[in-house]
Amino acid sequence: MAPPSGDDLWYGPEVQWPRHQYQPVRDAVEVARSAGWHLRQTRGHGYGRAFCRRADRGSAVCKVIINTTPERPENHGKDFRRAVRDCPHHFADQSSDLNHAHRLLDGADKLLNAAEGLIEGEARRHDSQKAWLRAQELLTEAEVNAAEVERVMDLAQQFDEEARRLTHGSWIAGMEVSGADGTATTYTAGAEERVTEASGVAARIPNQEDPKLVALKGRVVTVKGRITQVKLHLSQT
Repeated sequence: MAPPSGDDLWYGPEVQWPRHQYQPVRDAVEVARSAGWHLRQTRGHGYGRAFCRRADRGSAVCKVIINTTPERPENHGKDFRRAVRDCPHHFADQSSDLNHAHRLLDGADKLLNAAEGLIEGEARRHDSQKAWLRAQELLTEAEVNAAEVERVMDLAQQFDEEARRLTHGSWIAGMEVSGADGTATTYTAGAEERVTEASGVAARIPNQEDPKLVALKGRVVTVKGRITQVKLHLSQT
């Protein structure tokens, strides 16, 4: 989000906009965000105005006033989506669309890192439990090997500390992107949503032969591969 200007707050397409109370308008908001639109809120003046670009940068823009309590929310949402669809400026700056798609993939990568960290943390927690059980078994044997018991207990402690570190760090990383505490499953779902949105942005760019777009598509494939691997790990746990 851009820094506030006076009483105005700017929300870019890469962040969540304030939640509208009506679902049809919320759906239109997501369409606008995926198309790279921005929202300007002025304190005390309804939900805000949506622009196809930052309207304070001197460029031609399309804009839509979003009412907080529209008389017909369904029609209000349709009108908003139509304005986004008919915008003549959306592809004027192809680099902006590419940057938006890359930001989405950055978020997907971070969420996948968080999911993988949680999975690894759970594995280390399991290793710790097995080590503690082994230490208990050694203590019940007729001839107790004190050195071996101590080694196994130290190993269990190391696994436990690593599990805590991985889990805590992954939760923090996931919350930075999603804004909420989550699990490996929810973080993976969030990554998948961002990849889908990035793919949609890429598909709407007219020049499909642009080398930068080709590179973006390659990154989409890579992130999708990571999602597949994480889902496989989740299915095996």
